[in-house]
Amino acid sequence: MKEFFITLFLLISMENAIDRSKMLIIYFSRTGNTDKFANYIKKNTNITSYRIIPSNPYPENYDTMLEIAKQEQSNNSRPEIQNPLSDISQYDTILLGYPIWYSHIPNIVISQLEKLNFKGKTIYPFNTHGGSGVGSSISDIKEYAKEANVKDGYPIKGGEIDKKENDIIEWLDDNFDLEYNGTSGFDYSINKGSTYIMKCIYLLIYFLL
Repeated sequence: MKEFFITLFLLISMENAIDRSKMLIIYFSRTGNTDKFANYIKKNTNITSYRIIPSNPYPENYDTMLEIAKQEQSNNSRPEIQNPLSDISQYDTILLGYPIWYSHIPNIVISQLEKLNFKGKTIYPFNTHGGSGVGSSISDIKEYAKEANVKDGYPIKGGEIDKKENDIIEWLDDNFDLEYNGTSGFDYSINKGSTYIMKCIYLLIYFLL
């Protein structure tokens, strides 16, 4: 009987496990700031990532890039992507990263979003910016990633990204109960609070039965 209850509670505790194989990072970065953001996430979770790479690279000159970004928004254009994703059916949770351009997500991100089926998916946006926070990017994502459950965004100023790894780890922990695991490669992490509770219940049952 004791073994039965122990097995039962272990199975219940696994319902709080987070399957990292069902989480995917999708991101676009031009200057490298959003790339650093995405890599901090990947480093601390081992989640698979996909970087959106334009077929025609954006110019290095910042002012020229801004002019192109403004034209893309005005023309509602869809820039071409190298090897775009076509299927995310194996994932439940998408961490979507991007810089803010004129208060919006870059049009090349829209190009990728429109190629995917987000029905039943949950999106956690994260972005870099120069002072505009999340801008209008959350409403953009809701428009182009139809039927997705879009959470609040997490913005970081591009110039501060090198000092924000600990803040990013805290954001991950708050949203996913993902404990820092370095390069352990474990696919599951149990909610820390649930782990403590389950240990107490386990010991109580062990000594009472």
